[in-house]
Formats: sequence, structure tokens, C-alpha cells
Amino acid sequence: MGKFFVPSKGAISWKEHLADPEKQWKVGYSAYELANSWDGTDGLPENIRKVFDQSGMDLFKEVTLLYGFPEYKVSLPGGSASSQNDLYVLAKAGSELLPIMVEGKVSEPFGETVTSWLGGNPSMGKRERLKHLLTTLDLREEEVLNIRYQLIHRAASALIEAEKVNAKNALFLVHSFSQQSKWFEDYSNFVKLFGLLAKRNNVVGPADVYGINLYFCWVTEVLVKSKEYFFSLFPTERAKDLAREVDEYLYKKSPYFREVEDSHDRFNNGIRTDCIGYVSKKGNYKFATLTSARKVVFVLHLGKRLHSETAKNMQKEIDELLGRNYEDFDRSKLTDGEVYIRLEWVDKLEQIIPFIDKAYEMRLQR
Repeated sequence: MGKFFVPSKGAISWKEHLADPEKQWKVGYSAYELANSWDGTDGLPENIRKVFDQSGMDLFKEVTLLYGFPEYKVSLPGGSASSQNDLYVLAKAGSELLPIMVEGKVSEPFGETVTSWLGGNPSMGKRERLKHLLTTLDLREEEVLNIRYQLIHRAASALIEAEKVNAKNALFLVHSFSQQSKWFEDYSNFVKLFGLLAKRNNVVGPADVYGINLYFCWVTEVLVKSKEYFFSLFPTERAKDLAREVDEYLYKKSPYFREVEDSHDRFNNGIRTDCIGYVSKKGNYKFATLTSARKVVFVLHLGKRLHSETAKNMQKEIDELLGRNYEDFDRSKLTDGEVYIRLEWVDKLEQIIPFIDKAYEMRLQR
């Protein structure tokens, strides 16, 4: 890989370094969540710093981020493919350099086990690579056959980079965005190989690996983004203001404001739903959403079972009112029973209030 890196222009800069940007760069996916958690901070993400501070270890009392390298490749023998780490952070811990290899996780596993990776008839290249990794980590092949291969080469990468910069310490950090800490057991089984007991939201170690102190850390960050975060996604200042006005109307000014419940911090499979959803306490159905989907849009949910045709007619009415055809903008398939309003096309909230109120009324019908 190249030895030169250009400054980030924000989290979106990380996308171009992904193996499959269109597939991997989505809200709720580890690449997206890791980038948005780390980029834009002045140093370490707050959850990471909190775990370091509470570790009780002198080394982690004063950790300062020096440089961060997303999708960092570490060359390994036995083939052309490098170990592509989600994030390599070169930090300073007190007066010591501290290389940190960060692996982001949401719901995806740590890949296949070493046995599966090797296969029934492993190539000489795989044999050479595994031998190098095990030598780096001071482990034996029979110990790792049921261990996830990804954990092995990520931890080895931390040691390899520590040796490059002559650091006495290295850290392998799993930054999980799964509320249930999915795949922690696989991580725990790996850490046991070094005579350590893994803990959630804690640093454990060190394990002395050829004179380098190797630490392990698992941090779970719950994906609850503030409402202001979602307001800020809208493309124009007026649209951002309108998103705030919509929220205020539904909770403070609408005829039914006492019946509106917030669903923007709900979870699905351990992943926070990516929207501000408005639910009626009467029916527990979402009738409106401010969402990052479809390039950030305000959605009215009338219900496809009863009101698909009404939704189509309402969409036409809104399009005529705003002088823009929504389907000309969004070429993807629209969901039956939903109506879409691009807030950047709206002049004032009063234009869309009748449609919001109608959506609330219709969503209560069974």
C-alpha cells in the first residue's frame, strides 16, 4: 500500500477506501458507524475515552490520538492480500507511543474460523501466512483452529505496527455498535489464549508477546443519535429549520400532541432505527418519520393495507402544491401507503400541516 495519506474531509472520506463502498457504506453498518464515531472528534470518541479512564491502568490515563488511518492495510506473507484493518490509530499514552488496531462491529461476525479458512487442502500461501501470524502472536496452530481468523490477523497487525515504531505497548480494540454485544464470545475465546479474561467495556492485559505488552479492549457504543443529528442531515438550512418545526408541531402544537410518542431511539436486532419516528399512543403505529433514507426525507405513513390509493392521491396533491414531482427525484420504488415530502421544497410549515394531520387520523384506522 502507499505510504502517504491525505487529510479527511469528514466521515464521508472513509467511504472511498472500502472494498465495496456501495454495500458497506450504510447506516447501521460498522464502516459507517465507525467513521461517524471517530471522525469529527478532537481526539478519542467519548465512549472510548471513558473506558480508558475507568480501566484503572496508568497507561490509559492520558491517551492522545496522534494520527488515524482508516482501512489500513498491513502486508503479510503468503499472498498478495493484506490485512485490511478498519482503523489504525497511532496514539500517545503518557510518554509512550501506543498503536491501536480498531475493529468495528455491528451485527456481522468476525469471519470464518481458522479451520474453515484453511480448508481441507490449504495452499502453501495460507500455510505461510498462518505460520507468520502465529509466530507474531506466540500462539500454536492447535490452539487457534476454532478461533475466528479475523481476530488473529487484526491482533497481529497491532503488534506488527508496534514493532515498526519501536513501541513497548499495543492495543487491539473492538468497537462494537451492537446493543447485545454480538460476537463477544468469539472475542473472549481469543483473549483466553493469552491467559486473560475478556470484559465488556474494559481493557484487559497485558500479555507479554516477545517484549511487547499487548492489551485487549471491547467497547460497546449504543447507537442513539440525538434529534439534532437527524435535523442536521437535511440539505438546506431552511429544511433543517422545518424539520425542527415539524418536531415541535407534533409534540407541542398539534391537536393530538398529547398522544404522540417518540420512537427514534428504538432498536431492531441491536441496531438503532435510523430515523425520528412519530407514533400514536392510541394505536402504536408510526404515522410520520424524519429519516436519512431516500437522501433525507419527511415521510407520512397512511398504511398500505387500507390507504395505498389514498397515499398515491395525496402524493399527487403535495407534488402539485410544491410544484415538484417527487418521483422525478427519487427513482427507487416507493412504498405503498407512504407519502414523501422533501422539506427543501417547502416554503413554510403551514403548507404541509393538513397532510400531517390527515396522516395521523388515517393511521389510527384499522
